[in-house]
Amino acid sequence: MKKAVLLCAIAAAWPGASHAKPGPRMICEGVMDTGSGMAGSTLGDCSFRADSDPERLVQSVCEQGATCRVEAIGRPGHRGEVSKVLSVRQLAMPRSNKASYLEDVAGRLDGILAPAAAGCDNPQDTPADRVSVLLDGLGGSAIQIHGRYCAITSGSGDPVRDAGFQAVLRGNCAAVGAPDAELRTGRAGEKSEIVVAVQGSGPVKINGEALVRCPIRQRYVAKWWIDGNHTFRGRYPQ
Repeated sequence: MKKAVLLCAIAAAWPGASHAKPGPRMICEGVMDTGSGMAGSTLGDCSFRADSDPERLVQSVCEQGATCRVEAIGRPGHRGEVSKVLSVRQLAMPRSNKASYLEDVAGRLDGILAPAAAGCDNPQDTPADRVSVLLDGLGGSAIQIHGRYCAITSGSGDPVRDAGFQAVLRGNCAAVGAPDAELRTGRAGEKSEIVVAVQGSGPVKINGEALVRCPIRQRYVAKWWIDGNHTFRGRYPQ
């Protein structure tokens, strides 16, 4: 889940700040990087003095290596340096955690699903009538939700447990047929968040739609799903 904190009023950390001309409003967005010793921290084009109140506040919400967004007031005369934090949000987990979390979710979610109201056995159904999930594919994590294909680039949420969990998967989505590589770099599609709820029993919900798991059969499995699955190595299971 996204972590966020909003601050209505925080005293500036620097001596004499009350007598100084107010600094500029700043938007900092990027990867959180905290140096050692007195190096301080950086986030996008913004910097934070080591052991300062603004640095401690941002670190309390934004993990090292995570992608975050901070609204702040700059320190006059010190380009890019933050003197006061107005809000901070963690937008995406660190890269090292994103892969492991998607792998955990893949173990509970990968497969072919159909709308619970329709079921799995309609012979006229095509891949577009179902939801195809492959978060552990060789070509990268992806989901086809009926007529839309999404290249998944990150995910966060509850710990993956047998009793159930909720996760938010983020990536770029477009109509089926858009090049995967273009979606992964953001040159195509639109940024999207996909909310997944997996219960211990009962249907899976993706963006609120109740879905049931289906057998994997050639007539309704999307070709990209088979090609990207290291288990079947391009062969359709019977």
